[in-house]
Amino acid sequence: MNFIKFLTSKTFVIQLLIFFVLVFLFIFGFLRWANYYTLHGKEIKVPDLSGYSLSEVEDILQKLELKFVVLDSSEYYPDKPIFSVLSQYPAPEALVKPGKIIKLTINPSGPRLVKVPNLVERSRKRAVYDLESKGFKVGKITFIPYIGKDMVVAAQHMGRELTSNDYLPKGSVIDLVVGMGLDSELLEVPYLLGKNFTTARQILSQLELNIGYLNIEPGTDTSRAFVYRQEPMPTIKKTIFKGSEISIWLTSDYNKMPMDSLSYFSIQQNHEEMDF
Repeated sequence: MNFIKFLTSKTFVIQLLIFFVLVFLFIFGFLRWANYYTLHGKEIKVPDLSGYSLSEVEDILQKLELKFVVLDSSEYYPDKPIFSVLSQYPAPEALVKPGKIIKLTINPSGPRLVKVPNLVERSRKRAVYDLESKGFKVGKITFIPYIGKDMVVAAQHMGRELTSNDYLPKGSVIDLVVGMGLDSELLEVPYLLGKNFTTARQILSQLELNIGYLNIEPGTDTSRAFVYRQEPMPTIKKTIFKGSEISIWLTSDYNKMPMDSLSYFSIQQNHEEMDF
């Protein structure tokens, strides 16, 4: 009876009202705090920062109440300004809250330096693999008389001989000097006329011949160029030694496209038979 009487008493009703008021104030306060903390309803469109310098990025983001952090620099792009933005996260046009950190990848001040692998006395195939796996490019391959057939005798960069203690920017072109053995095998002069530059180089490399004088017509894109002249001219007789040089002239003018190889060899063979 006393408990029931207490539940209906004025004191209990007042305490119950106070409890509900406190719960209401707590919930109301929490929602206001959460609304402020999460900045409910306020979103900012992320600008496109590509190509901007870091000082420009700082000015742009500061006005938008955004922040940024720079990740590890990416590959070096020589056609883009150093320390300019290459990529970002979140992406442009994304909606974020004020104070969001934008992660940036920038163009470094230059190519990363990479240690030159040990190439001497390695096979040509292994040397090419080692160079390309480290981000280098293989340039001119020159063959010389050397007891180690198809073995690398030296590696060079811009005429300077390299050692395994050297460091070069990633993407540097490295030339190889390769042994062709000590035999005196004669070869036919290969037919390079009409071949694109890449194919011509592959043919010469496979035959252990070298590119001598290289003439490229002004304005010619080597990726689309073809050989329109060579010296010595192709032969069907073995007249040159391994390691010899073949000079080639490149053009992208299809009006200079030479006759095909079958026609050439037919004319060449008839001419030689007349000499006999």
